[in-house]
Amino acid sequence: MEYDRLKAAIVLLREAASRLHSMVEITPAERASNLTVAEAMETVKKALAEMSAAVNPPITTQIPQELLDKAEALGIPLDDLEVRVAISSHHPSQLAGVLQEIESRAANIKRRREYFLVRLPDMPVEQLGPRVPVVTAADLKWPEEATPPEVINAIKAKYGIDKLMQQRTSRSSLFEKIKEANEALGKAQSAEPVSDPDDDEIPF
Repeated sequence: MEYDRLKAAIVLLREAASRLHSMVEITPAERASNLTVAEAMETVKKALAEMSAAVNPPITTQIPQELLDKAEALGIPLDDLEVRVAISSHHPSQLAGVLQEIESRAANIKRRREYFLVRLPDMPVEQLGPRVPVVTAADLKWPEEATPPEVINAIKAKYGIDKLMQQRTSRSSLFEKIKEANEALGKAQSAEPVSDPDDDEIPF
């Protein structure tokens, strides 16, 4: 445990307490400033960050570098202890989500650090990366080496490929014979003389 962090937290807590004590002792309630309370709350948050860092030092090595670069590009102060504690204590997908939100609403967010700290815990935890395997052209390449003849013969014997090929050939030849017979029948019918109905003998 880092006592220096705890000492810093004690100093910050005393500072916040002193501000609130002075306001309560000197300023009437109807004239009290909300700003003083807000500043004291921010000081307490910094003290909490110091205490958290004393117990669990913030480590961001598990965060993808592109996310850290994006956070810095969006104006998130990565050297800020509260920010580093928040990043190290949340899932990378939550960081990715809040950064995407800040990027899409950049024009409307003036205090990005505060927005980042408030919204980060609300982000859902999701799986990073593609949800299905990525198939590249290399996965579709056939092996360059030729298949050994004994392997080909074994496959043919196992699945009866030669017999299937013969059946396919005999079936096609059968269709050819039917086609030839139909053509011959058509020629024979066209060669027969057509009798004139007027030449037929009338039996009465």
